This record gives sequence, structure tokens and C-alpha cells, in this order.
Amino acid sequence: MTEKRPIARLPLPDALRGMAAIGVVFHHEQMLYGDAGAFSRAYLAVDFFFMLSGFVLTLAFEPRLNGTLPSKTMRPADFITMRLARLWPVLAVGVLIGAAWRLSVGATRDLWLLTLSGLTLIPFQRGRGGLFQLDGPQWSLMFEVIGNIAHALVLRRLPDRILLAFVVLCGAGLVWATVDWGSVGLGDTMRNWQGGFVRVGFSYGLGIWLGRQFARRRWPVPQSVAWAGALLLPLCMFTAQYWPLGVVAGDLLAVLILFPPALWCATHVTMAGWSARLADWLGRSSYPVYVLHGPLLIWGASLARRHAEMAGMIRPATLLVIAALSVAVMLSPLPRGIPLRRRP
Repeated sequence: MTEKRPIARLPLPDALRGMAAIGVVFHHEQMLYGDAGAFSRAYLAVDFFFMLSGFVLTLAFEPRLNGTLPSKTMRPADFITMRLARLWPVLAVGVLIGAAWRLSVGATRDLWLLTLSGLTLIPFQRGRGGLFQLDGPQWSLMFEVIGNIAHALVLRRLPDRILLAFVVLCGAGLVWATVDWGSVGLGDTMRNWQGGFVRVGFSYGLGIWLGRQFARRRWPVPQSVAWAGALLLPLCMFTAQYWPLGVVAGDLLAVLILFPPALWCATHVTMAGWSARLADWLGRSSYPVYVLHGPLLIWGASLARRHAEMAGMIRPATLLVIAALSVAVMLSPLPRGIPLRRRP
């Protein structure tokens, strides 16, 4: 029987998660101001988030869900409740910031429904825009929770071969949806929301499969190779627009072919000292940055349009506010989630 690897921090994936969240901020910032820069394909970060989530949650919770740790058995309902409790407080801050901006500009139509939608992660849609209109990036959190539910109820029970077949099927669906839509940027609006299911199904499902192989100590990677392979992740997210490929081909190459080995390499990198502390800081800041940046960017862009003579100051000031508030939330109790009473 293969020895299982003990659960430990994964410093470089933590750092890459933080870098990816920052890339998403600049991606949306450039969209709001009509720029086309180095972050135009940073939406690929979402696929990395899904894959890393499946990987980490498999290591941390799949043995408990499957009852292979008798002293720490966890019911699927407990896992789902724990995930919602962990995600909700920071999410609520983002939703309330979005509601406050709408109040500030007098856009109060259906505001209570939009707020309820955001706080419950249940889309309420008017027209063909984003699934969540107060905090746009939370669409991916909805699909993350869907992935968590599928993991707890079904995917954890699948043997590796069947799980891999599921991943391949989702990958085929992702190819079709990407060709139809024109990019992997699926799932965030009413025009492409169906694509979010195959997007999370492929990346989250493959993360589960990779996590199982990692736990069994399969395929070790030397440090030099691990570092080189891990660099594929930021290179894909931040340079794909410069590749001699179309958007569809470039996105699919990154997500289907390059991300899996890059994540595998990143999980084998060891770090210590200040670099490990920096990686931990980037990882812990990633969720507040991701959840809070959307409504704050929209608020800043609104101010810049109303005060065009000050736009050159408002734009960087908005980024500073995002950074400061994200750090404040990171250092608060909010990222630890809602305290839950442990089941005896």
C-alpha cells in the first residue's frame, strides 16, 4: 500500500493564488477604463483557482469524508456547511460594498433583491449582464460551492479511473463551449452561464485527481524542474495574449495542457524563511482581494467618470483602497469564517 503524504502547507501554490488574484484585479481595472494590456487574459486565473481548490480540499477533507480517518469523520452536510461558513463573511463585505455604491448613485431598483441574491449566492438576473450585479466576481464562488457539493456527494466516491473519465468528459464540453463562446471566459453572465459547469467540472475534478496522486506520493519532481514547471502558471495568465495563437487555441492550451503539470510542479516546490512567509501572505490575501475588488473598482471608475479632471488620481487611489481594505480584512477574523459548533 502506498504511504499517504501528510497534509502540509503548499507555499508556492499559495503565492501563485495571490498573484493570480492581483492579475484579476488589473484585468477588470483595464476593462473598466478601456485599456488592453498585459492582463487581458487573466480570467484564466479562475481555472487555476478551481484546480487548486479541488487539489487542496482533497488533501484536507477527502479522507475524512470517506471515513478513512475514523477519529475525524466528516459528513457531507458538515463539509458543505463548513465551506459556506468559511466563504460567507468576506463575501458579505463585498456584496455590501456593491450595495453601498448603488445607493450612492441612486441605482436602487431591486436593490434588496440584488443584495439578497449576493448574500445567498443565488443569481437574480435582469437582462443579459452578470449573474451577480453587486459583486461580479462572486459568480466563480457560486460554481466553487457547486463543485464542493458535487465533491462531497458524488466525486469523492468515484475511483480514479471513473473520476478521470468525468474530467475528460468535462474537458470535451469545455472545448465545445470555448469554441462556441470564443474564449474560456465562461460562466459569469446570463449569455454563457452554462459553460461554468464544464469549466469547474474539468478544473476542480482534475484538481481532485491530482490531489489523490499527490497524497500517494506519485511522480516526485526535482526542485529545479518544479520551479521551472510552476512558472508556466503566471506565464499563461499574463502572457497568453502575446502567443502566436488565437484566443480559443491559447486558452485551451493553457487550461487543458499547461495548467495541470504546472500545478503539479508548483506543489512540489519547497520554500523556507522570508520567501515562505511572503507566499503565505499572498495566499491569505488572495480571497479578500478577489472578493472585494469588483465593487470597489466600479465605484472608483464611477467617480473617475463624474470627475474626469481627477481621473488620473482616482484610478491609482482605487487600487490603493483595494489593497488596504483587503489587508485589513485579511488580518481580521472574517477570513476564518463563521464559527461552527463541532459535532461530537
